[in-house]
Amino acid sequence: MKPVFGENWKITRWGGDHNCLNEHISQGHRQLDADVIEDLVIGMIKEEPSVSISLVQERITSKYGFKVSYRKAWWCEYMLRFSPGSFYHIQTNDLYAEQSLVTGKKVFHRIFWTFRQYCEAFKFAKPVIQIDGTHLYGKYKGKLLVATSQDGNDECLLIVFAIVEGETLDAWDFFLVNICAHVTDMSNICLISDRHRSIISAVENNPNWHPPNAYHVFCIRHIASNFNQKFRNEGYNPAMVDFERNLASFRESSPQIAEWIDAIPKEKWSRAYDIEGRRYDHMTTNFAESVNRVLKGARNMSITALVKHTYSRLVHYFVKRGTNVVAQLESAHRHCKNIVELVKKNQVDATGHHVRAYNVEHTVFEVDSGWECSYSVNLPQRFCQCGKFKAFKYSCSHTATAALSVRQSPFMYVDNVFLTTNLVEAYSFPWEPIGNEEAIPEISGPNIIPNATMLRAKDRPKSSRIRNEMDEVETSQSRIRCGLCKECGHNRRGCPNRGRND
Repeated sequence: MKPVFGENWKITRWGGDHNCLNEHISQGHRQLDADVIEDLVIGMIKEEPSVSISLVQERITSKYGFKVSYRKAWWCEYMLRFSPGSFYHIQTNDLYAEQSLVTGKKVFHRIFWTFRQYCEAFKFAKPVIQIDGTHLYGKYKGKLLVATSQDGNDECLLIVFAIVEGETLDAWDFFLVNICAHVTDMSNICLISDRHRSIISAVENNPNWHPPNAYHVFCIRHIASNFNQKFRNEGYNPAMVDFERNLASFRESSPQIAEWIDAIPKEKWSRAYDIEGRRYDHMTTNFAESVNRVLKGARNMSITALVKHTYSRLVHYFVKRGTNVVAQLESAHRHCKNIVELVKKNQVDATGHHVRAYNVEHTVFEVDSGWECSYSVNLPQRFCQCGKFKAFKYSCSHTATAALSVRQSPFMYVDNVFLTTNLVEAYSFPWEPIGNEEAIPEISGPNIIPNATMLRAKDRPKSSRIRNEMDEVETSQSRIRCGLCKECGHNRRGCPNRGRND
């Protein structure tokens, strides 16, 4: 006996007998030739080494039709019984044969789905939504659209999903309309996306995504893919005066660059012009893009399998995070661990600052942080001239200095989204196991068939993301900052200025 798929696999091969392999995969259905199955499984492993056995089972089911095909509506209806308040919406087109309408059948067009538990959790998360699209790699072409947010513990919330024909205006409109109608009724939402024309048009056409309901801003990494690394870093600068000075210097380098950047409103991409701090320091769509990796193996599956996979995967994340935050609360942690560490670090930095009160109420201050840098602070307005207090939603070192000078805790000025009790509320909604799929009852309605025009060519699609210049500037080397000269691209040991700084 020898392992076929490595130590992490529970599938073994007994000489020429593949019964063990079939036992794990067929689950009581008719058995295929084991070599055919094994070839498919090995192909999946090459694409994604960490793919789970459940995904292998779903892939075999999807490819070889062990179970009734295209039960999308059946399974979704069944899901709603175990997750009341969840929602799905399937759009179909009429089916024609020889220019005649076929009754009793519809052609699949799009599907949108979301789970109540994550919609409820979003009410206690940062009011930020990131949206992005990624390719499907299965038998049929299409795009998976996702919307994500983040809780106060910096955990990603996968709020909604959709499978559409592509990133068209109609598809993004379908996606955004359903989010408004079935996911959130909150105001002051910060919507972060790339500058895809279809997204911009869909937002412009939908008043629900206009202020004060929502504020649409752009991912700076996508803007950075159009010009150099120097300007990408500038977009992160939270101090208005520093931002304007550096931007003016950059604009002088080229009239074409100046014209291009002036066409993009500053509040759409710069941290300095995020006056209300709506972005919660989220300058990119990295969370939405990270879903591509999380669901990489599942993107080869049929639509039903993909919906099922999101259900099981989200349950796993939800329960694990809920267990952790309950433990934090029981340990008397009032705020999220990561925020506590950041605020304490700022308190340490505050010991080197000097503060002067500017009114008798001791609410307005000037804080001198050395190196001829002074910043004004207004505690009631939660304002610091450095820009970090508003952008990050917790006390910067200057705010901490001012608060400590009047015997206040810097934690008084931490946003409520970072409270442990808030996280407990977010993950308090229960889930139910769906159980055996064979128990799914049939529902009335037309039979939904796949769209033949979306059939993929026989060539195997690439499942790895195509990298561009945006990835080149985000290499680990470029993120290294030297402890001596503070420049990026090298560390203290390899610093070219080492001799001068010693």
